[in-house]
Amino acid sequence: MHGNAVAFRAALADLEDRRPDLIVALGDVAQGGPQPLECVELLRELGCPCVRGNTEDFLLTLDLGAEPIKDEERRERVLATARWSREQLGEDGLAFLETFEPTVRGGPILCCHATPSSNEDVILPETPRADVERALAGVDAPAVAAGHVHQQWLRRFDATLWFCVGAIGVWRFCEYALVDDETLAIEFRRIPFDVEELFAAARAKDFPGFDDWAATWKR
Repeated sequence: MHGNAVAFRAALADLEDRRPDLIVALGDVAQGGPQPLECVELLRELGCPCVRGNTEDFLLTLDLGAEPIKDEERRERVLATARWSREQLGEDGLAFLETFEPTVRGGPILCCHATPSSNEDVILPETPRADVERALAGVDAPAVAAGHVHQQWLRRFDATLWFCVGAIGVWRFCEYALVDDETLAIEFRRIPFDVEELFAAARAKDFPGFDDWAATWKR
């Protein structure tokens, strides 16, 4: 969701008639957008299991992780947003992020953020097979669901189906995946939402770096 509750609500509205047995959030819930607390509150209402993404770690520690941003100006913008998000969340919201798990098992599906062993590694359709095999080492699930790369795609690696669900809060549409846990049939969903409503929320909260952030939505 990346702090985009407008898109999150659109995804939940799309789910209303589908009545899934289980919802799993794959991480990166609060950092990057103007509604971090609203996203946390929606997740609490759902009571669903949550995977811990790299931006959860970042919000909790302000450590940029294995690949720090080299551009100083961009790094300062990212840190300013994180500090603002931490203030919005407060101690209670940050404590909620602490409860997120590295992986969540949903029937035959192992849910992770980036890979089962890392919330920072990048796996894409063109990733060399040897790298994927390392990421799958020790995994006994028929399917792995991931987020992190903000793309929707799937690929079979021998007996394991790997799929990425997309991202709810970073484009002009929200993305998620529906999975049949018996057949492993996957339906990728892509739902439009009101970007102007998101902009209005950002302005109302004096979201830091608004102009630079808003420009990213013109891509």
